[in-house]
Amino acid sequence: MGLYGPDTWKATSRLTLNYGLRWEPFFPQQIANGRIYHIDYDAFAKGVHTTQPDYKNAPAGLFYPGDPGFPGKAGENVQWGNLAPRLGFGWDVTGDGRTAVRVAYGRAFDFVPGNSIIIGMTLAPPWAGRVTLNNPATGFDDPYASYPGGNPFPAGLSQGGLYVPYAFFGNLNYDAKSTNVHQWNLSVERQIGSDWLVTAAYLGTHTLHMWISKEDNPGVYIPGGPCILSGVTYNPCTATTNLDQRRRLILARPTDGLYFSSISATDDGGIASYNALQLSLRRRVSRGVTVSGNYTWSHCIGDTPGGSVNPGTGYTDPNNRRADTGNCAADRRHLLNLSAVTETPQFSQRTLRALASGWKLSGIFRKSSGSYLTVTSGRDQAFTGINNQRPDQVLSNPYGDRSSITNYLNAAAFTVPAAGKNGFVGRANIEGPGTFQFDAALSRIFQVRERQRLEIRAEAFNVTNSLRRDNPATNLIQSTFGQTTTAADPRILQFALKYVF
Repeated sequence: MGLYGPDTWKATSRLTLNYGLRWEPFFPQQIANGRIYHIDYDAFAKGVHTTQPDYKNAPAGLFYPGDPGFPGKAGENVQWGNLAPRLGFGWDVTGDGRTAVRVAYGRAFDFVPGNSIIIGMTLAPPWAGRVTLNNPATGFDDPYASYPGGNPFPAGLSQGGLYVPYAFFGNLNYDAKSTNVHQWNLSVERQIGSDWLVTAAYLGTHTLHMWISKEDNPGVYIPGGPCILSGVTYNPCTATTNLDQRRRLILARPTDGLYFSSISATDDGGIASYNALQLSLRRRVSRGVTVSGNYTWSHCIGDTPGGSVNPGTGYTDPNNRRADTGNCAADRRHLLNLSAVTETPQFSQRTLRALASGWKLSGIFRKSSGSYLTVTSGRDQAFTGINNQRPDQVLSNPYGDRSSITNYLNAAAFTVPAAGKNGFVGRANIEGPGTFQFDAALSRIFQVRERQRLEIRAEAFNVTNSLRRDNPATNLIQSTFGQTTTAADPRILQFALKYVF
């Protein structure tokens, strides 16, 4: 829902001002079947249970619609205070229409679709989850004799719900903030002569409350051994095979924590910022030639590791989101675009006009610096169950031979961190190989009759048929680490014929 304040314009002969206000209260989706819950960690620590009889078997900390404070059949409370102002003005500096300064600021909100909120919740008990028994001690005659709580079936809600050990859960805070972005820009434009326009602009954005997944029930590294976890002796205490027995909640309250495996929680604290200087030059159509070019020098940074609701994704350190601060996935520090279109003139000689007039030749050249790479260790060295952990960097220069396709990154520059530790290599902090592309097209329209025409077109992508490397492998344990094994397309030719009638 959004309500606009009145757009207000004030103008003089040289100054134009625009301002407005948009009100965007957020009304979360109501889940008709009531299959939604909330995990309260303070209540879990105190052993507080749900008051709803359909979920009387739920472990401490799980709450459902009807419990005190639960927002109806939604996972969030209504947010009333989302105000999005905007302001902009333009100034004709010299009064002759040839030099203009424009400044603008605006705020906008974005909302995660309701179906994304409940992803992971409908996959959790008591609506989903299965019981797996490996080699039950009592055999098939009474397979649940040693199962915690005995025979879990029947599993209907009328029996209070079935909760199985080590089940996956998602979680969302009642007051998760709406993602919003502040945007601003300043530009100066100058007309040169009658055909050219030069522009210099500064663009900036700052995004707040980005929703990012994080693991709320990670494994805890326990040094040494032996030790007893959930009634079983382990030596050493920490291994990848006893991850669920080492998770935070089961160590805090074994009886209730037994029912939680990975908890993929939504963290609304992610931020990102983008700042750019953009220079552009344009020549409007004159004598059959159009030219356009722009160059952008920019930087995008944020703590967005690209997590999802899948177990073990999101922040590599769930206690420190800033450990995943790095360059944005789409960050290209330098970006150059050039394009031109030229058309042959209308010749007066009949034969020459029929063969050579009206041909259009266009070309586009694009060159950019590389995207940023994240080197991963390929193993769960912190023993938390979280993916994409990173190594330590032991050499100041992470590169091998940057001109080579077999040694772009130097494996000797990295090492696996100590057990129980996250590596200190930053996320997306190593620049990958740059790229370029030159495309061209040749076309012409032949007028057959008044309402009939024939268009022919030939296009070439990567005209120079150059090798343009993709990013190298960045998983440290892969045999192809640092090697480029794929590339962008070779030269591609495309021909088209179109008859319009």
